[in-house]
Amino acid sequence: MRSLVIEDEPQIGAYVSRLLGQLHGIVDIVGSIADARQALDNFKYDLAIVDRMLPDGDALQVVTALNRSPDRPAIIMLTSRDAKEDVVDGLNGGADDYLGKPFEPQELIARVRAVLRRPRLLAPSVLSLGNVELHLGSNEVVVADRKLLLRRREALILAALLMRRDRVITRAALIEEIYGFDDEIESNTLEAQVSRLRKKLAAFGGDVEIRSMRGIGYILRLATPR
Repeated sequence: MRSLVIEDEPQIGAYVSRLLGQLHGIVDIVGSIADARQALDNFKYDLAIVDRMLPDGDALQVVTALNRSPDRPAIIMLTSRDAKEDVVDGLNGGADDYLGKPFEPQELIARVRAVLRRPRLLAPSVLSLGNVELHLGSNEVVVADRKLLLRRREALILAALLMRRDRVITRAALIEEIYGFDDEIESNTLEAQVSRLRKKLAAFGGDVEIRSMRGIGYILRLATPR
C-alpha cells in the first residue's frame, strides 16, 4: 500500500506517517496543494490523509478532483475544521471519512482500516509461489516451511514480484513501488537489495528464482530443476 499525507505541520505529518507505518507500506508527506498535485501526478496512491487548510489554499479542491478519478485513493480528511458544515462539505466533496483534530491515534488507524475495506483495495494476506509464502504486513516469509523475517524493502520487492509472478516488472516500476518519492536512491541500491533477497531465499531452500532482465527489470518464476 502507498499512502499520501497532505499536512503542512511537519510534526503532525511525521506523526501520522509513523501511525500509517503500522500498515507496512510506503508513506509520502507533502505540505501544500502544489506538492500534493505533483505527487499525485507521479504516483498511484491507495490512501490519502488530507488536512484542509494549507499555505496555498483549501485542500478540499484536491479531494474533489481526486473524486472524479476512476483510480482514486481512499480519502480521509484530518483537519481542525470540524464544524458540522465543514464535515458535510468534505464528505460531499468526495472524502470517504472526516476526522477532526486533535485525534486519537487508535481511532485514525481504525478509520483507515475501515475505508480500505472497500472491495477494490482488498488484497490477499498471503502471496505465494512454489514453497515461498509472503505474509503481507508482517515482512515474514515462509520458505520450505521455515520462517524468515525480511527487511522492509526486501519484503516490498518480493511482494511486487509475487504479484506479477512469471511477468517482467521493469526497474522503474519496482523503484516506484518500494521507495518514497523523496528517498535518495543510489544507482545500485535496488540491485543490492534484490541480490540480498535472492541469497536469503536460496539459503532457505526456496524453489523460486529472481532473474535479472538486462536493461529491463526482473521476473520471479519457479526455478528450473537441476
